[in-house]
Amino acid sequence: MPTEIDTATKDWFRTKFGLLDEITLGKLLLIKDLFNLTNNDVYVQWESFVVTQGDGDMDLSAPNLDRFQHHLQSSLTYAHNKRTPALKKVRDLAGNKRKAQGFDFSSSPQTVDPSPRLKRRNDVPSSEPWSSPSKAEVPLSPRAMALAESDTVVESLNPSVEVGELALSVQIAANFDPEKFRFRTMAMKLLESADVLDEQIDAVSLQLLEIYKNSDILLGNPCMSSQLDIICCGRIVPDSPLYDSMPALSLNDKSLFLETSRFGGIGQRLPLDLSNLKEFSFFPGQIVGLKGRNPTGRAFVVHEVLSLPSLGAPVSSLAELTESADSDLGSKVFVAAGPFSNLITCDYTKLESLVTKLNDVIKPQVAILFGPFVDLANKSVQVGDIEVSGLTANQQPKNLDDVFRAMVTPILKQIDSLIQVILMPSLRDAVCKHASYPQSPLDRKKLGLPKNFKCFPNPSAFSINEVMFGTSNLDVFRDLKDIYKSSAEDSSISSNRFERIANHIFDQRRYYPIFPGSIKTSNDQSNSALYDGMMSEELSEIEVGGSCLEVPYMGLSELGDSLPDVMIIPSELKYFAKVIKGVIVVNPGQFIRPHRDADRTEGSYVVLNIQGPDANAPDNVEKVENSDLYYHNVYKRTRVDIYRS
Repeated sequence: MPTEIDTATKDWFRTKFGLLDEITLGKLLLIKDLFNLTNNDVYVQWESFVVTQGDGDMDLSAPNLDRFQHHLQSSLTYAHNKRTPALKKVRDLAGNKRKAQGFDFSSSPQTVDPSPRLKRRNDVPSSEPWSSPSKAEVPLSPRAMALAESDTVVESLNPSVEVGELALSVQIAANFDPEKFRFRTMAMKLLESADVLDEQIDAVSLQLLEIYKNSDILLGNPCMSSQLDIICCGRIVPDSPLYDSMPALSLNDKSLFLETSRFGGIGQRLPLDLSNLKEFSFFPGQIVGLKGRNPTGRAFVVHEVLSLPSLGAPVSSLAELTESADSDLGSKVFVAAGPFSNLITCDYTKLESLVTKLNDVIKPQVAILFGPFVDLANKSVQVGDIEVSGLTANQQPKNLDDVFRAMVTPILKQIDSLIQVILMPSLRDAVCKHASYPQSPLDRKKLGLPKNFKCFPNPSAFSINEVMFGTSNLDVFRDLKDIYKSSAEDSSISSNRFERIANHIFDQRRYYPIFPGSIKTSNDQSNSALYDGMMSEELSEIEVGGSCLEVPYMGLSELGDSLPDVMIIPSELKYFAKVIKGVIVVNPGQFIRPHRDADRTEGSYVVLNIQGPDANAPDNVEKVENSDLYYHNVYKRTRVDIYRS
C-alpha cells in the first residue's frame, strides 16, 4: 500500500468520492498503481463497477474495494486470454465447420432541421439553483428497494412547484420530417460517411473563422510545423480502436489524437499535448476548436480549448403561448423507458398494471413510452420460446411482429383514448425495421394501435403545447467516456459526469456525439457455436445493445437551431433529473431493470407537471428585452417526480 500520497491526488479523490478515511484512500491508490490507471480511470471504472455489479448502489468500503480490485483483475485476464492465436482458429475451422448466424447491425439517416420557428438566446446560465434535485427519501439498497412499496417518489426536481387544474387536452406538433427517416439500411458507403464526418469538422471551422476573423491568430493546419500559435479544428480520436474493450488500452490524456478534415489538414492525425491545460473534457468523436502550436511537427501543443458557439433557449410570441383556449392551465406528461418485461421471460404483467395506473391514478394528457417493447436481448425472444396464453397452437405467433400484436398491443389499447401516447423505438426493438441509429418510427397500423398513438423516430423533436421536447433512445450517458481534468478553483467543467455529458450534447449539437459508436460485449460464450470464421470468438462476445451508427444520416440526430426545453434520454445508469443550461435533462431509468432473478422487476418512471404559461406570474415565461417574444422558462415552472416502479 502506498505510504506517501501527494496532496493533489488526495484532494482529487476526496473531491470525486467524498470524505474518505486513510484505509479506503490507500486502497484506491493501490488499485491505481497496480493497474496503471489515471485518477479519472479509477473513478470511471468504479462507477461502471457499481452499475454492473451493485445495481447502482454500493458504498465505498474496504470490502467493496477488494471486490472492485478482483473485478479489474478478472477483466484484464479475460481481455488477454480471449485473443486466441490464429493457428488455433484455423485448426478449429478445419476440424469443425459450423453454420454461421449473426445479428443485423446496420441502418441509415439524413439531414433534417428539427427545430421549429423559435428563436433563442445565448445568455442562459449554465447552472441554476434548480440543478440540484431534492431527495424525497434516503436511497435504499437494491434488495430493500425490491421489497419496498412501488410507486413512491424517490427523487424530485422543483418539488415546490404546484400545478393546479390541468387542461383537458394538449397539442402535439412534430418538428421533424418523417420522410427523411425512410432510408435504406445496410447501404452505407465509405465516401458518403467520410463526407459527413468532414462536414462536421468544416462546419465548426467556418464558425471559428467568423469569430476570429479580426484576430491576429489565423486558422491553420495543426499538422504543419509552426513556431506561432494558430487556431485549428478537428475531431478527437483515440490512439487505439480497442480502447473500449480492453482495460489496458483505456483512454488517458496521453492517448488522444486530433483528426483533421480533408480540407483543413488532408485528413491527417497527430498526437495532442495537453500538459499546458488546467482543465478539459475530451471524448472520442468530439469536434473541438484548439489554440496552440506544433513546434516539432510531431505533436500539437494545446494552449487553450476554444468555446464553440452555443445554442440559445427557445422563445415564442405571446400569441403562440396563448393560442389554445386553456393555455394557462397545466399539463402532465408521463415518461417510461423499456424493457417492459424482464430479460428472462416475456411477461408483461407489470405493463398491464402500469396501464391501469395511467388510466385511474396518474391521468396524464401525454404518455411517452420508449422501447424496447419486444426486446432482442430477452432470453425467450433469442431462443424463440414464446407462448401466448389463451391461444391455440395454430394461433400462436409466427414471428416477432405477431408477438407484439398478441402480447403488447392488447395491453396498450387499454390506455384511455383521451391520453395521447408517443412511442419511440429502441435499437433492441424486434418490431422496428431499422436496426441502426437514427431509427425510423414503428408502424402504428401494422402493430394494430389506435389513433391516439403517435409513432416518432429515434431521435425526434416535438412540442407539447409551447414546451419543446428533444428525445433520443440511445444510451449516451453509458457510452460516452471522457478524459476529464478540472482545476481546483472556479472550474467551468462540472465534476458531475452526467452534467458534463449533457453539456457535450449541447456543445456538439447532436444527441449522440460519440464516434465511433460503442459495442456491447459479454463474457458469455454460449453462443459461440452460432459463428464461424476467423472472428468467430469475437463475434460470439458481441451482444445486442451497442450503438449501430448510420453515419451518412447522422444529420438527423442534430438538435437544430435552439436548445429544447426538456431533453429526455433513457439510460441503463441511475435515473436523474437536472437543469443544465436552462434545459431540464431527464433520464427516466428503465421501467424494469435487467436482473438475473426473474422475480425482481423494480425500476423507475417519471411524471412531469408543467405549469401553463403566464406572463404575469413570477418564475414563469419571461419577456425578451426589446422584443415581443418570451422565454419559455420551462425549467422554472415544471416539477419532475421520479417514481419507483
